[in-house]
Amino acid sequence: MDLKTQLLSELSRRNADFVIHAVGDKELYFRELIAFILEEKDPLPMRAAWVVEGITQKHPELITPYIPELISELRNFSHPGTRRSLLKIFARTEIDKDLQGFLIDICFEWISAEDKTVAEKVHCMQIIANHIKYYPDLEREFMEILEEQAPRNSVAYISRVRQIKKQLIRQKIVL
Repeated sequence: MDLKTQLLSELSRRNADFVIHAVGDKELYFRELIAFILEEKDPLPMRAAWVVEGITQKHPELITPYIPELISELRNFSHPGTRRSLLKIFARTEIDKDLQGFLIDICFEWISAEDKTVAEKVHCMQIIANHIKYYPDLEREFMEILEEQAPRNSVAYISRVRQIKKQLIRQKIVL
């Protein structure tokens, strides 16, 4: 399959699902998708990231070798869809300790950024919430930022803040 041609042929859930199914757990095709994300010009990285996000739902092990480079390049992706898909993957993936600080810093920055979409922000929230158990000193700053940003954001943002608070309460982190 010519992945590049297929991804560029149509921007639709149907096409993304077709590519997700066709690639499956094939590492060679997966590696090609990662190369599109890292090396190509928009819109290809966004479409490839969308497919990678779908593939990693069933085959999370495929992303592991690429996480360090994807995290280190995260700020360089221009399309919000590329960032959103990668953040969604990182939110459900165990991140190596040596990369956590860098990723958490980005997430704190982007939660407050006016130029980031709500989808990017909610995935950033989830990433930070997932790591609070390792860095409990961040909890207070995290809660303050979420509350401070709530009036500047949408109902979806506020809803996610509530979910994050409930998650942290369940984890007995927020008292």
